[in-house]
Amino acid sequence: MRTCTKTGLALVDGPVPAYRVAKESYGPLNPQERGLLSDDRSDWYRFDTPGRTVYAAEDPQTAFLEALSWARMTAAHKDHLEKTAAFFDAPVETIRREVEEQWHANGHMAPGWIPANWREGRLLYCLQFEPGPWVDMAHADTIAALNGALGSLLYEADIDETLTLAEITSGRREITTLLASWVREQVLDDGSYPMGVRFPSKHGASGHGHGWCFAFWMRRADVGLEDDPVTADPGQAIANDNPAYNFARDRHGIMSR
Repeated sequence: MRTCTKTGLALVDGPVPAYRVAKESYGPLNPQERGLLSDDRSDWYRFDTPGRTVYAAEDPQTAFLEALSWARMTAAHKDHLEKTAAFFDAPVETIRREVEEQWHANGHMAPGWIPANWREGRLLYCLQFEPGPWVDMAHADTIAALNGALGSLLYEADIDETLTLAEITSGRREITTLLASWVREQVLDDGSYPMGVRFPSKHGASGHGHGWCFAFWMRRADVGLEDDPVTADPGQAIANDNPAYNFARDRHGIMSR
């Protein structure tokens, strides 16, 4: 860990290796390209910038925590089930089964469930990045540098006081993508550009690591070249008894059919 003397950004070494769950049909290094003129960034991922951004995690457990987060039982749905169960004086699990049966009968997956074939079209990939600097988005030096450089733009994004870790790890894409776009364009004190950013998973540490995730900007692919400093293995099939997969399911409270 060091602090760039030119930008004030905290820099760390990259992940070796890193892990990514992706559809086999797309592959691990073919993310959706983001346009330059998009005003609506609600469907962008946290640190997307115009161009292509690949996300990975420091361990398979964190990779699955991120990949399965869409299917978790939300607090709002759980609260609704508990209130309905209390109203009918019935066990929560009874009400949950009835709701799930209705969802499945209508061709939908209920919250807290994933289809059994979710694993079939996806692989767990191991990525290897060449050496290079990554910006630690959770470090106090980075947060201070962002506040100093983007103060007026952050104010326009309704941050009245100062940027904090809460906004960096939030779902407010108009803020997180703004930060990413500024960081991506910075020339560091050694003359290089950042490879990408490191940030904490919003689901916390997995118990096997610190819960770090990485967003890598595919600068070379964005200009039509094919030699970005990252490689991927052929991928590993996701078995139903995969320990990392089941760890993430248990953490999210997810069942499968």
